[in-house]
Amino acid sequence: MMTLTILGSGTGVPSLERSSPAYLLSTPGRRFLVDCGSGALRQLLRSGTNCHDVDGVFVTHTHPDHIGDLIPLIHALKVTPDQRRNIPLRLFGPVGFGAYYEQCVAPVASTPRHFAVEISEVGRSFDVDELSVTTCPTVHSEKLSSVAYRFELDGRSIVVSGDCERDPELVTLARDCDVLVLDCSFPDALKIPGHLSAGECGSLAAQAHAGILVLSHLYPVPPEDDTRLQEARAHCSADVRLARDLITLP
Repeated sequence: MMTLTILGSGTGVPSLERSSPAYLLSTPGRRFLVDCGSGALRQLLRSGTNCHDVDGVFVTHTHPDHIGDLIPLIHALKVTPDQRRNIPLRLFGPVGFGAYYEQCVAPVASTPRHFAVEISEVGRSFDVDELSVTTCPTVHSEKLSSVAYRFELDGRSIVVSGDCERDPELVTLARDCDVLVLDCSFPDALKIPGHLSAGECGSLAAQAHAGILVLSHLYPVPPEDDTRLQEARAHCSADVRLARDLITLP
């Protein structure tokens, strides 16, 4: 069984209600972060999880709101006085993630003495312990690569888009998934390039035949959240839900 806990349903805009993007993917034997935005470590504690229990991080892309707590995570694993980590921290990201780590993370975090940091630039399909992971590139920024992830275990599937536009590869990745978490940055009237609007989220979920659609990465803009729900539901029959920090989806 997998569960997904929403640690952060917001964006890079500071908010008392929504932390920056981060999700906790839990299986019977492992815990992984999917993105690691600012505030993820405190949200982990609030969800009842110690950062030392995190086996790895899947990064959708390296914009600051999605990776802001990566350096603090490595630092915390090094300096927690009553715990010494002795297993690798596995980091997965899109093309270019290795160079980003070496240039931007490693000089600040420095090399841990008691555990290794293992960096992988993801392919289209691979296994991580009992998890089957599939990815596809997403349309977001011309300056860096970004990916969406599909996680499968025991016949169940969770898809997390990261920031993206609607495109056929993402529909294929999300086909018949149980839970689909999409970038729903704005309601339809405020749609901008590189991000999905609420109606686009609903349309994509309908094409993919997703079971549950979770609208996340929510910018704090009017109109009210109910508008996004209505716009998404107008296009699909999925169970559409608005992401909230610290809710868990089994």
